[in-house]
Amino acid sequence: MKTTLLLIVIVVLTIKGFSQFTFGVSPGIALNSAYFGYKLNSKVVPYISFQYINGKFNYEESGERMNYNTAQMEPYSETEEFSGSLYIPSLGAKYFFKQKNKIQAYLNLNISKPIISGRVKYDGEVDEELKKEIKSLSLWGGEFGFGMEYLFDENFSLGGEFGLRYFYLKYNESYTREYYNPSTGNNEQAEINEDYKFNLSPTYSRIFLNFYF
Repeated sequence: MKTTLLLIVIVVLTIKGFSQFTFGVSPGIALNSAYFGYKLNSKVVPYISFQYINGKFNYEESGERMNYNTAQMEPYSETEEFSGSLYIPSLGAKYFFKQKNKIQAYLNLNISKPIISGRVKYDGEVDEELKKEIKSLSLWGGEFGFGMEYLFDENFSLGGEFGLRYFYLKYNESYTREYYNPSTGNNEQAEINEDYKFNLSPTYSRIFLNFYF
């Protein structure tokens, strides 16, 4: 019991002696990001990060077209609206394995769970089919990289990182298809299940501004 309490006290004092918060941003035109972490000691920094993309599309067509019931040209208007968002929360950790003067090298590993939301309207009416298709999607991602930071002082550093990204997408669709059975002369229904899987592994590079406090 005394040994356990002693170990707990040592761990608490160790974390207290080294720990500090860290915040970083990766500026860019495409997928920029920010992270918030907690430096447990001189080597390990667990963190959470977040990326966000939003897009909108509007289309409108108007004019005149033939109404074959009345045999006259009549005005018409059609609209299509789409809005979608991609949220990418991530959980990861940095491991600093080498430090010399003001330069320190690290390995970075994280896993992310992209979340998609979207809506389509045709002439003001929401298309419910898109919601079903989004629910059928399963997305995962991750990164493994090597980076280096240059410490200008104990509260600020500039870092560069290069690594490998991994994206995984799975889409499942189930529906009923009708077939004609020549032996019975009747139409019969069959359950169809389709699975689509896709993965992509591109490299990446980024620059980080890191703040320690």
